[in-house]
Amino acid sequence: MTSDLDHYEAYYAGKLWSLLPAVYRAEDTDQFDSSGPLREMINRIGAQAAIVRRSIDRLWEDQSIETCDDWIIPYIGDLLATNLVANLDARGQRLDVAKTIYYRRRKGTLAILEEIAFDITGWDAKIVEFFRRMGRTRHGLDPAIGVPQATDDDIATLQLAEGLVGPLTRTGIGGFADLRNVHGASKARSAFDEFYYTADFRRGRGQVGWHNIPRLGAFLWRLKSFGVSPTTPVAVTGCPDWFTFDPTGRDIPLFARASRTGEAYGSNWVSPVEAQLPTPISQPLLDANENLLKALLDANGKLPPDDTTVRLYPDSLSVLSTPTPAVNDDIIPSDHLKLRPARGRFEYASSPPLGSPPAGIWVEFHYGFSSEIGAGPYDRRLGRKVPPTPDPILPKVTGGVILTGANAVPSSGTLTLGDSLTYPGADDISVQGQLTLRADNKQRPLIRLPEAPPGSSTEWIISGEKGSCLVLDGLFISGGDVVLRGDFDCVTITCCTLDPGGAASATSYASSPPTIFAVAADGRDLVPTRLWIEGIVGTLTIERSITGPIHTRAGGKVETLVITDSIVQAIPNSTPGTLSSPPDSSPPDSSPPESAPKPLPADAALALDDGEVQLFRCTVLGDIVVHRLDASECILRDYAEVDDTQHGCVRFTAWADGSVLPRKYESVRIKPGAPLFTSTDFGQPGYGQLLPTADSAILPLADPTAAPQNTISAGAEDGSEMGAFAREKNPIKERGLLIKFQEFMPAGLVPVVIYVT
Repeated sequence: MTSDLDHYEAYYAGKLWSLLPAVYRAEDTDQFDSSGPLREMINRIGAQAAIVRRSIDRLWEDQSIETCDDWIIPYIGDLLATNLVANLDARGQRLDVAKTIYYRRRKGTLAILEEIAFDITGWDAKIVEFFRRMGRTRHGLDPAIGVPQATDDDIATLQLAEGLVGPLTRTGIGGFADLRNVHGASKARSAFDEFYYTADFRRGRGQVGWHNIPRLGAFLWRLKSFGVSPTTPVAVTGCPDWFTFDPTGRDIPLFARASRTGEAYGSNWVSPVEAQLPTPISQPLLDANENLLKALLDANGKLPPDDTTVRLYPDSLSVLSTPTPAVNDDIIPSDHLKLRPARGRFEYASSPPLGSPPAGIWVEFHYGFSSEIGAGPYDRRLGRKVPPTPDPILPKVTGGVILTGANAVPSSGTLTLGDSLTYPGADDISVQGQLTLRADNKQRPLIRLPEAPPGSSTEWIISGEKGSCLVLDGLFISGGDVVLRGDFDCVTITCCTLDPGGAASATSYASSPPTIFAVAADGRDLVPTRLWIEGIVGTLTIERSITGPIHTRAGGKVETLVITDSIVQAIPNSTPGTLSSPPDSSPPDSSPPESAPKPLPADAALALDDGEVQLFRCTVLGDIVVHRLDASECILRDYAEVDDTQHGCVRFTAWADGSVLPRKYESVRIKPGAPLFTSTDFGQPGYGQLLPTADSAILPLADPTAAPQNTISAGAEDGSEMGAFAREKNPIKERGLLIKFQEFMPAGLVPVVIYVT
């Protein structure tokens, strides 16, 4: 309880003051409305007395692991002899201590291992005993393997219960793999594999060394599945009646909704099926799920009331006839559609309304991503400082209307976009005082600026008067640039996505004339949304966001740019000019040779003429040209040039060879443009996610006898990975999981951690 609520500080200060003799109180000061030195000292003593009182009040709560302060968790864990993982966050440690006895009672079972994985890491998991997937010689106690007369007779039931045949392929434990079932065959070498293997004696690591008697596979789904409420699809040019689920017109893989919660463990535990996990929906998986549901329908076309079968459609993806669905009739039946989840497209087999965006069609879907950064349908209130909401607070805008006229953004106050529909453009803004433009919580509205003529770009101009402050919160802006003019004291961009665009494929760029950008389904170029600063900005703060390039021009200046937990990306050659890479190698900690090419500011991810840039836990895909730089726990994948190398520091950071940077500490040198990520294509689930081989891109030191270098995958200050996803603490979670597995796994088994996503 804070002093604003309990008033302990004022209470104890006043009580002590009243105990002093009146002669001393009278001589303290002759000012009626100010405190003298004696009263100031009493106030400080009262503040310390308030701290003691609050500590006494907390003693009762501190006796319970559910309500105790974080610093008490290790002490309670010590009473239970809990093998506490020190590097875990408070959530993981609290669950570990709270469930210590619960874990011990179920020690050695698959159910408890999956629950431990979920509690410690927050990831969905499926544990597979690899010795059960090994081919073996049958013995006399085994049931018969032959194909039964009916799939529901006693022999078939026994075979499935004993794991002697696969439920999809009917492959027997001692027979050849049956590849005739497409869905079953596609599950080979996965957590849902139905085939059997000879022994693999290699060390269990990654994709090798799985099938052996002591091996236990821990399949982990690290990506999160985010469900988008009704949004606006995009019609596919040249393909009548086809649409994309993604509102920017990208082809993205759709994800299954993660339907396992804490209630799915304990006595309710059942090994999960693929449709319950946050995984990409393949066409065979969707088709198999639809066929299963059809088989369960009764004569009236209804599912049994007690049915618990996972429904990918409409729980994970659906097409709607209204943006505010209230009943099942608002969901278009799946047999009226052709769904292609791997590309994120669908065809409306009936006659859909015309128009782009189409009137009368809305969609809901789930997409995969590594973290809660950028615009997204997650709870933005958690784990951050709440942005200001200055008065007047205007009524929410909904319906995907153009932000103009009566719906225009005001010059001050707070305007909220209350849904996740596409808003096709907005008027320019003149900020006077404080303005907050935000998305409603758990919504992801898209402001898709109008398409510009060839050779130009649409600009959304936001002007500020001296002393004004602007906050953009939770918005997804695409299709054009954002320009800041005038004079701002502060600009804050939090949990936003300024679409970094999409680069054309190598074959498209090699064409004549070359194509720079990828193309959306409706034929629009996926141009980056640049942030241009043409005015004076005192402090520009960007947190938990994904942005395109950030540049100054026309005399614009940013005194201090602070970026945290974000990805900043530039598409090479997206502006006139050619950007070549710096040399492949150079001595460590040295300036580039005179022949090294300089970056073109027009193509850089960060290009600021003056001011100080501070990067914390960021991934920068593109060149950097700034005056002064401080970087901590970042990945600077491309060439960086800093004017003032006497100030600032680069710590726990991966930096491109040949860069001109201030002093470095616990940092590593990589080749410019090194392949570090699963994908650099915005919209893909693995965007910005480190590859397992990322550390192989580290260039060696000139002195082979020097101390071992830091790593990228676990090189942050707290042992997490470098870059924008350091906040997820993935390496720490994995280490904690292996520590707990050593305690609760069956004796003699060895875990093999396998990342599915």
